[in-house]
Amino acid sequence: MFDVVLKHAPKYLGVSAISSGIALVMIKYYTGIFSPAEFGILALYLVMFQYVMTFCSLNMDSSATRLYFDYKDTKRDEYLSTIFWFITGISTIVILLGLLFINPISNWIEPNSQIIYIVTLLAGIGAVYVSFLTRVLYNEHKSSSVFKHSIFQTFINHTSSLLFISVFNLGIFGRMSGQGLGYFANIFTLLREFSKENLFKLKLTFNKAMAKETFVLALPLMITSLQAVAFLYLDRIFIKHYMGDSSVGVYALGFILGQGLSMIYEAISQAILPRVYNDMKTDYEKAMAELEYFSYRYYLGLIAITAIIAALSPVLVSLLSNDNYAEAATVMTFVMAGFMMGGFYKIPSLVLGFHKIVWFYPFLAFFSFGTNALLNWLLIPIYGLNGAAFSSFSGFFLNSLIIFLMSMKY
Repeated sequence: MFDVVLKHAPKYLGVSAISSGIALVMIKYYTGIFSPAEFGILALYLVMFQYVMTFCSLNMDSSATRLYFDYKDTKRDEYLSTIFWFITGISTIVILLGLLFINPISNWIEPNSQIIYIVTLLAGIGAVYVSFLTRVLYNEHKSSSVFKHSIFQTFINHTSSLLFISVFNLGIFGRMSGQGLGYFANIFTLLREFSKENLFKLKLTFNKAMAKETFVLALPLMITSLQAVAFLYLDRIFIKHYMGDSSVGVYALGFILGQGLSMIYEAISQAILPRVYNDMKTDYEKAMAELEYFSYRYYLGLIAITAIIAALSPVLVSLLSNDNYAEAATVMTFVMAGFMMGGFYKIPSLVLGFHKIVWFYPFLAFFSFGTNALLNWLLIPIYGLNGAAFSSFSGFFLNSLIIFLMSMKY
């Protein structure tokens, strides 16, 4: 287990660290160029971006990871083509619905911002295809390729955003345009590598049995993802309603910085997932013993890193913004604690995923993230940003605790 982590996780963590490092430098630029109110509007469009990604993928891209190993040696291209066309069909529906509701949504976020809305809609769809293709690289342990493509996307994303904002004075539209350009440029380079390395050859085929199998496996996670994205981002909607765009900007900065912790456990999770599933199919007892041995050290490391970064949160916020965003330090601490709990459930969820125990996720999402939404509604009018941050922590804590308890029988 450790040999796989040492071989692949540094590359996954490296690209996350480099991408996050560039993003942090750019946050300093964005918080300097945008007022807290403008940064809040940008944050709301980034929330819309997450909604679009969730609706277009319906978690089919990630759910396909488990079945990928069943079809890898026999019908890989047919299976991946089926998932590709499924995502394409859903994305077409999302585009049509998005255009139908363009005026009420865009005018609520910011009056007369329809062009930003359209760019965000297209960027979210591009992100889904990047996620789909990148998961194939993860499954094939192509960590060097993941590193290369992610760095390329980050470079295009932020350099084009910088160009659009500083030279052409396009503001929020320039930022979202740069993000979209990064995703679509990466799709092109990914397809070129897939063709050269024979990783996936798209076919004009749609296997209903494969689609149904994946859909059935994905359905609980689809419902979970839809509930999670609906509940998790209500904090920014409530903050805008009760406190205004400037408070959304301050909260969004703290949330983005706190969320940076997730790059560590996501890198480790992506590194060990293929090894865990392959080993469990070969020798389940031995694989579980190795995973348990690894998990104790993983948990201790995650707690230590969280404690150190949380202690430095006021310094980090001060370095990466200005006095207008000072309150983001408290938000960051609560959010980091929440994402630490999110890191705790990664290993138990691997075990549950192998056994295809996914039926309870919709109920869990409704309970944990519904609690988050309820606390937001109750606490934000009284405690402001601190109430929103505590609500986020509570949702992550409940979600992680129940997943851990569910996995104990295995």
